[in-house]
Amino acid sequence: MTESIQTPTPSSGNARAIGLVHPVDLVVTLIILSGVSYLFYETTTFAEVAPMFAQNIQPSMYPQILLIIIGTLAVFLPFEHILLTRKGKDIDKERRDGIPRLTLFTMAFLIAIVAAAETLGILLTMIAISLIMPRLWGQKKIVPILMFATVFPVLVVLLFSKVLSVYFDPGLFGVAL
Repeated sequence: MTESIQTPTPSSGNARAIGLVHPVDLVVTLIILSGVSYLFYETTTFAEVAPMFAQNIQPSMYPQILLIIIGTLAVFLPFEHILLTRKGKDIDKERRDGIPRLTLFTMAFLIAIVAAAETLGILLTMIAISLIMPRLWGQKKIVPILMFATVFPVLVVLLFSKVLSVYFDPGLFGVAL
């Protein structure tokens, strides 16, 4: 699984930084900021909750905080090459190798599991991710994976559903805690 798929990546000649900004990272930053902007707009369409039930936080606040953090971190991407160059590292070296197959498999799996999440429900989705991702990344020991895949999702769902009173849709199979 260490094979790489050769994708058109910039060569060292055209990927070098122009002044303070790295052009490839600038494009990635603009894509991330576009996604963050769209998702932030979507959070403004969330229904307001009555103050009695909001517990000092509206439904849109938590995702908006996360989106602001992601956007803020993304703004630094075009300038990352400056720090790496000072450390003697070439930011474009690994980019010449192409995208590893493992990355593509991980993306495909996550897209599929997110698409199936409504049907599976939160608990089964988390268990599936916890079972499959370690195996996908090369973990061979099945006992730790099984322990992690059963204990972690159950604890997370119990924390959010029982302690924090967050409702999770059980999905079509009706599996919930």
